[in-house]
Amino acid sequence: MSPTLSVVLPNYNHATLISRALAALLHQERAADEIIVIDDGSTDDSLAVIERIAATAPAIRILRNPSNIGVIETLQRGLQEARGTYVYFAASDDWVLPGFFARALGRLEVAPELGLFCGEAALLDGASNTLFAVRPAVRPRLFGGRVDASGAERLLRSTDNWILTGSAIFRRDCVAWAGGFDPRLGSSADGIMARKIALRFGFYFEPRIVAAWAVFADSVSRKTALELERIKHILNTVPAVIAADAAFPPWYAEAFRHRWRFAACRLALQAEPVERAIVCEIGARSAAEKARLASILGWRNRSLARLVALAWLWYRLRPTSLLALGRTMLAARRLRLAWRFRSGRFPGMRAAIGGSGAA
Repeated sequence: MSPTLSVVLPNYNHATLISRALAALLHQERAADEIIVIDDGSTDDSLAVIERIAATAPAIRILRNPSNIGVIETLQRGLQEARGTYVYFAASDDWVLPGFFARALGRLEVAPELGLFCGEAALLDGASNTLFAVRPAVRPRLFGGRVDASGAERLLRSTDNWILTGSAIFRRDCVAWAGGFDPRLGSSADGIMARKIALRFGFYFEPRIVAAWAVFADSVSRKTALELERIKHILNTVPAVIAADAAFPPWYAEAFRHRWRFAACRLALQAEPVERAIVCEIGARSAAEKARLASILGWRNRSLARLVALAWLWYRLRPTSLLALGRTMLAARRLRLAWRFRSGRFPGMRAAIGGSGAA
């Protein structure tokens, strides 16, 4: 019989972190039938760490890329190797929480028409494991339940980015239908694939933290997110791919463009110092708007300048519904308390957090 659940876990130079990710996967109440770990040309001792763990865990299958090809291509290779009815795309610097797989598969097995299950993720400071946010920023539903294809399209008109790959489990045949990970989309490939599946098959959302997402200030992904040329490339490429795909409504390409512009500017405003070139070039749509943003960022009170610039950008780009954002923020306060309770309640979670995860 073919496995029911496959996990695809890319690794590149995460020898100090991958044991935590694997421990959390192996301690799931409903264990994965296969865990495909693909080393993407690591130059540290990642392989030795993985092999040591695999020697005691028959579910782990190790693959090696002959050279570093990048996470998107590695995920696509893992998808092609996966044999399960369901598939989870993991990350070597993040980890899953107890009960995630059992809950997700339970929901999907009674709703075979849905393409995926998604929950929420706790964003932690990678160095201290301190909780600082819960994502998605806007819940697609306040309470758990199904969202059909037409409901997903209605949601996209006002909110976005409510399917996080690290807290989602997909039906493998739906991922195959969507074409998997399009290398043209770069780091947006998983998110665009998830949206496409939701628009065709619908999804189940659970307002519960099911995974931990470690954010490192000096990570490669964080640094590349603030590269102006990369941002421009995404703004030129991703909306064009969306516009050419009949699976997306015709208005979504422009909505995505506005939302990505806002997201890039928000990160640039959080940087120290502020990445003024990104804010002015990506956030402005005319010379007059660029001059206005430059003027705001020139204020002596830097905190106020950041806040006013962010508010002005939101007013111009309207990335999401403020009402929906406010409802989610109130709900997230309760999730923070639940996270602290669960962190102290589950010994396996404490071990995962306190394990070899020091950055």
